[in-house]
Amino acid sequence: MSLIVFYSFLSRSESQERDLENLDSAGVRLWERFQAQGGLTDLENAISNQQKAVESTDDGHPSKPDRLSNLGNSQETRFRRLGELADLENAISNQQKAVELTDDGHSSKPGRLSNLGISQATRFGCLGELADLENAISNQQKAVELTDDGHPSKPGRLSNLGISQETRFRRLGELADLENVISNQQKAVELTDDGHPNKPMYFLNLGNSQEICFRHLGELTDLENAISNQQKAVELTDDGHPSKPGCLSNLGISQATRFGRLGELADLENAISNQQKAVELTDDGHPDKPMYFLNLGNSQEIRSRRLGELADLENAISNQQKAVELTDDGHSSKPGRLSNLGISQETRFGRLGKLADLENAISNKQKAVELTDDGHPDKPVHLSNLGISQETRFRCLGELADLENAISNQQKAVELTDDGHPDKPGCLSNLGISQEICFGRLGKLADLENAISNQQKAVELTDDGHPDKPGHLSNFGSSQRTRFRRLGKLADLENAISNQQKAVELTDDGHPNKPIYFSNLGNSQATCFGRLGKLADLENAISNQQKAVELMDDGQPDKPMYFSNLGNSQETRFGRLGELADLENAISNQQKAVELTDDGHPDKPKYFSNLGISQETCFGCLGELADLENAISNKQKAVELTDDGHPDKPGRLSNLGNSQQTRFGRLGELADLENAISNQQKAVELTDDGHPDKPMYFSNLGSSQRTRFGCLGELADINSAIFHTEIAFDLTDVGDPDRSLWLFNLGICHQSHFVSLKDKSNYVAAISAFEKAAHLNTAYPSTALSAARRWANLSHYCDDHLSALQGYRTALEILPKVAWLGLDAFSHHNQLLEIRSENLGCQAATCAIQLGHLDEAVVLLDLGRSVFWQQASSLRGDLEALRVENHDLAQELESVGRKLDARNFTDLHLVDDTLNMGVNSKEGIGRERRQLVSHWESLVERVRELSQFRYFLKPIPFHQLRQACSAGRVIIINASQYGVDALIFGATGPIEHVPLPNIDFESLANFSNKIVLERPMNASVAQQKRYVSRSLKPALRAIWNDIIIKIFKKIHIPITDTAVAPAHRIWWYPTGPLTFIPIHAAGPGGRTLDVSQLVVSSFVTTLGSLLQSQERNGHLANRQLKFLSISQAETPGDNPLPETIMEVDKVVEVIRSAGWPGENISSLKGSEATVDCVSHALDSCSWVHFACHGYQDSILGIKSAFSLYDGHLALHKIASKRLSAGQFAFLSACHAASGLKDLPGEAMHLAAGIQFAGFPSVIATLWTIQDEDAPKVAYETYSYLLRNGIDGHKLSDAATALNHAVLAL
Repeated sequence: MSLIVFYSFLSRSESQERDLENLDSAGVRLWERFQAQGGLTDLENAISNQQKAVESTDDGHPSKPDRLSNLGNSQETRFRRLGELADLENAISNQQKAVELTDDGHSSKPGRLSNLGISQATRFGCLGELADLENAISNQQKAVELTDDGHPSKPGRLSNLGISQETRFRRLGELADLENVISNQQKAVELTDDGHPNKPMYFLNLGNSQEICFRHLGELTDLENAISNQQKAVELTDDGHPSKPGCLSNLGISQATRFGRLGELADLENAISNQQKAVELTDDGHPDKPMYFLNLGNSQEIRSRRLGELADLENAISNQQKAVELTDDGHSSKPGRLSNLGISQETRFGRLGKLADLENAISNKQKAVELTDDGHPDKPVHLSNLGISQETRFRCLGELADLENAISNQQKAVELTDDGHPDKPGCLSNLGISQEICFGRLGKLADLENAISNQQKAVELTDDGHPDKPGHLSNFGSSQRTRFRRLGKLADLENAISNQQKAVELTDDGHPNKPIYFSNLGNSQATCFGRLGKLADLENAISNQQKAVELMDDGQPDKPMYFSNLGNSQETRFGRLGELADLENAISNQQKAVELTDDGHPDKPKYFSNLGISQETCFGCLGELADLENAISNKQKAVELTDDGHPDKPGRLSNLGNSQQTRFGRLGELADLENAISNQQKAVELTDDGHPDKPMYFSNLGSSQRTRFGCLGELADINSAIFHTEIAFDLTDVGDPDRSLWLFNLGICHQSHFVSLKDKSNYVAAISAFEKAAHLNTAYPSTALSAARRWANLSHYCDDHLSALQGYRTALEILPKVAWLGLDAFSHHNQLLEIRSENLGCQAATCAIQLGHLDEAVVLLDLGRSVFWQQASSLRGDLEALRVENHDLAQELESVGRKLDARNFTDLHLVDDTLNMGVNSKEGIGRERRQLVSHWESLVERVRELSQFRYFLKPIPFHQLRQACSAGRVIIINASQYGVDALIFGATGPIEHVPLPNIDFESLANFSNKIVLERPMNASVAQQKRYVSRSLKPALRAIWNDIIIKIFKKIHIPITDTAVAPAHRIWWYPTGPLTFIPIHAAGPGGRTLDVSQLVVSSFVTTLGSLLQSQERNGHLANRQLKFLSISQAETPGDNPLPETIMEVDKVVEVIRSAGWPGENISSLKGSEATVDCVSHALDSCSWVHFACHGYQDSILGIKSAFSLYDGHLALHKIASKRLSAGQFAFLSACHAASGLKDLPGEAMHLAAGIQFAGFPSVIATLWTIQDEDAPKVAYETYSYLLRNGIDGHKLSDAATALNHAVLAL
C-alpha cells in the first residue's frame, strides 16, 4: 500500500525574520530535491535548516506551527530512509506540537492532522502499539471531516485515512475497517479528475485494498476489481514516473494472488513480468528497490512450485537475497524480507534436499524473529514461519528439540495474535500440524487433542468464502484421520472425510492446491476402506488420488508424493481384488515417485520403501525372483537413507525384514532370516508402546521367529513368536481388520508348535484363532478364507471331522467374496487359481462323507465348482415370483443384473478395442463394474429381507438339486487327498456311498497329467497310437478296475458284453483330475467292452447347472424350429477340414427327411461364416451345428473360440447372449468341452458357454476328432434323434443318440 503524503510548507513574511524564512524555505527546497534525486545530503541539510528555524522561532509566533510541521515531515522522511526510530519520535513530537498550536478553524489544521496521522501510523508499523494506530486514524478522520469535498487535498486525505484503516484491519480483523477502507479510497478516486497526477495512486491504493478484501472474504469480484484498478494505475503512469515501479509491483502481487485462486499460468507470468519491470525501472540506491526484488522473488518462488523449474527457485532466492542485503538491519522491513528468503530456501530444500538450505532458512527466519519486537504486528507470523522450518528439520533429522521449538514458536504466534486477527486461523492451523507431528513422534494423545482443537478453531474462525478455508479444513481432516488411527472411533474418520470433501468442493478446479486436497481426501478414504472394508471407499480414494496426479504437472515437487499415494491405494486394491493391473499400476506409479525425486530429498526413502512393498507383493503373485531382489534393494536404500531417530525408521526396518524373510523362504539362506529378525526386532525397540504401528511390528517379528523355529527347531523361537503375535492382537483396536490377520498369524504359530511337539493345547489354540479370524466381520475376505481353510485342514489332519466340516462350510461361504463378481475375468481367474476352489469343494465333500453327511457333501461340492458360471447365472435368475411381491425391487434388480451381465463378457481384458485404452479408461470401466456389483449385492440383501425370499440366490438344498436327474442317476466321483469316493443317487431314495480305496488322488492326477500333457497336436497315426497305448489306455484300465466295477456292482449293472443297447442313463459328475479322463470310454482293455456299451453317459459340471438346463427344457415354447449349420472346410490360417462339407450336408439331409421345413434351415459355409454373420444367426436359431475348428484358450478359458472365416467367435461373445429360442447344439469342433487344466471344475469351455447362452442340450468333443469320423457321428446322432420325425423328437434322447452313434463307429 502506497502512502500519499500531503505536507503543508508555509513561511512567514515579516521582513525582520527574513533569515528564518530563508532557512525554512531552503529546507523545503532541499527536501523536494531529495524526493526527486534521493541524495541523503539534501535531506540532512533540509533537517538542519528546518531545525534552526524552529529553534529560533518563539512558540507564540504564527509561523512556529508551519516550521514544526515542515521539520516533522522531513524527519519522518529520513526515518523512512534510514530507519532510525529517534527520527520518527521527533517527527511525531514536532507534528503534534504543530497541531496543538493550530486553531481548529485554521486552513492548515487538516493538513497538519493528516501528516501527524501518517507518522503515527508509521510508528505503529514499527512498534506495534495499537494506541499509535488509533491516534493516527482519529487524526486522519478529523483531517477528512475538516476538508470540503471540493478541496484538492480531500482525495489524498481520504486515501491516507483508508491506508490506516486497512492497517487496523490487518491488526484487529474488524470487517468494518475494511469496508471503510474501500469506501474512502473509492471516494478518493471519484473526487479526482482523470487527468490529475494523483489519480493513478488512488487507483493503486483502491486496488490494493480490494486485493486485501479478496484475501479475507474470498470474493473473486474483489480481486478482479483490484487488478482492474491497479492496471489503470499502471496505464496512467509514465515509465519515468517515480511511482511507476510501485504500481507495477502491486499489480503483480494481485495477479499472483489471482493465479493462486484460479491457477491460470498467464496471471503468474504477467505478475513476474510486471515485477521484473518494477525492478528494472528502479535505481539501485532507491529505498523501494529491495521491496521490488522481494515481490519478484516471491512470484518466482510460486512459479517454481507450479512448474517445477529449478531456475525459477534459484532466481527467487537470488532476488530475495538482494532484498535482504539492500535493507539495513534496523529497517522495519528487514524481518519480513528475511522471512520470505527463508521460505524460498526451505522450498529449495524440499526440492533438492540439501540441508544447508534448511539451515539457512531457519537462520534467516530466526533473525526475522529477533529483529521484531514482541508487540510488533508481524511478530506472530515470523514466529509461525520459523516454527514451520523447525518442524521440517525435525522431519528430516528427527531431533526432538526442533519439534519442541517449532511448537513453542507457533504457540507464541497464536498467543500474540488476537482472535479477530485475519492471521489467527493460519497460526492455529500451523500449530496444530506441528502438534500432530509431535503425537506421531511421542504418541501422547494430548498432543493430538491439542492439534485437533487448534485446527478446529482455525476452521471456525475462517469464513467459507475465505481462500484459506479449504486448507484449514483439509489439515483438520488429516488430524482427525490420525486420531481415528489412534483411537479407532469411526466418527473421527467420517468427520475427516467430510472436512476434506468440503475442502475439495470449496476449491476451484484450477487452484494449485486442489491436488493436495484431492490427495488428502483420497488418503482418508483409503483409511476408511482399511477400517470398514467397503470397496466403494477404496474406489473413491483411487479416483481422488488419480485426480491429484492428473492436475499436477510432472515437474512439480509434490508430484512424486501424489504418485506414491496413488500407488499405495492401487496396491491395497490389488490385495483386496487380486487384479494384476492394479499391482502393475502401483509399481509404475511408485517407480515414478522414486525417479522424480532427487537423491537428497527427505521423502526419497519413503518412496523407495513403498516401491519395495509393491515389488514384494508382485513377487508373491508371479514368483519372479527379480521382483524380490528389487524389493529388498529398494527397502535397504530406504533404511540406509533414514536416521535412527526418524519416526519412519521402524516401519522401514520392519518392511525390509519382511522381504528378507520372504527371500529366505525362496532361497533358504539362513542369513536372510537372521537379518529379518534383527531388523524387525529393531523396529519394535524403536517404537513407543502407544504407537499405532507397534502391533504390526510385533506380528512381523513373530512371523520371522516362527519361520526360524521351522528351520532350527529352537523352542524359544516359537514361544517368542506366539508371545509377540498375542501382543499384536491385544494392542489392536476391536474393529480393525488387522485383528483377523494377527489371529491368523497366531493360529499358524500354534499350529507350528503343535505339529512339532504334539501339544494338544496348541491344537486347540490354533483352531480357536483360525475360527475367530474367519468369523470377524471386519476381516478382509482373503484373510478370512485363508483362516477358514487352515481351520478346516488342520482339523481334518487331526481327524476332528466335525470341526473340519464347519471350517469347510465357512470357507465355501467366503469363497464368492474372494473370487468376486466385481472382478474382471482375468483377475477372477487368478483368484480361483490361487484359492484352488474345486479342491476346496472336494475336500469339504470328503469330510462330509467321512461323517456320513452325504446330502451336505453334494451341496458343498457343488459350491466349489463352476464358480464363474454360478455367479453369472445369478444375474439371469427368474424374478417372476419377486415381481409379484415387490415389482419395483424386481425391476431394479433386473436392470442392474442386465447391466452387469452385459459387462461380464465384454471385459476390458478381453475386448480388443480396449487394449489401446489408457489407464484412466480401464480404471473407469473397472470402477463402474465394481459399483454395479456392490449395488446388486445390496439389492439382493433387500430381497432377502422379504419373508418369502430369505433364501433368494442362496445355495440350493440337496432335495431340490437331485430333481435334476429325473431320468437316470447321478454318479459323483469325488477325489481329494483325503480319499476317493463315489456318491450315487436319483431323484428319490437314499444316496449310495461307494468308497474307492484302491485308487488315490495322486494316481488320478498322474493319469490326468499324462493324458493332457502328452497328447500330441496334429499327430500322425503312429503318434496317436503310441499316445493311446502309453497314456490313455493305462488310465482307462485303472478307472475301470478301481472305480467303474465297484460302482456298477453297487447299482447292479451287469459287466458283460451284450448286443442289447444300453438301458441305463448315467449323469457322470467327475471332479479334479477325473475331469480330463474319458470315463465313458473306460474298459478292461481290448475292444470287447467299455462303459459306453453298458450305460448311456452324460457329463455334468454342477447339479445346479443341470437343474437349470432341465427346467429350461421343460419350459421351451412350442415355437417354429429353425436350424443353423456352420461349416469351415478351408479356414484361413488353420488346417483344412474337407469333410465338414459332407458332414453338414448329411445332417441337413437327415433333418429334411424328418420333416423340417426347408425355409427354416440355414447354412453358413466358407466365406459366409463370418464372426458377425454367425453371431447374428445364433440369435434366432433353435438348433445349431458347428463343424469347424475349435480352440481352448489354455490361460483364460473365456477366450476360447470357434475359428471362422474372418476370425474367432469367442466364448465370451457367445455367453453374453440371452437366446430364448435355443434348444440343441452339436459342437463338432475340437476341444469344445476341454476346459482348463488347472481349473477343471470351472467348465470354462465352448460347450458351457453355448449352454449358458440358452442351448440347454449340448453335444461337444472333449479332444480332437478325426475329420473323417465327424460326419459319421453327426449323421448317426441326428438320425437316431429324429427317428420319429421332427414332431416326435425328444431332446432328452440326445445322449442316447450320441451313444448310438459312437457304438456305430
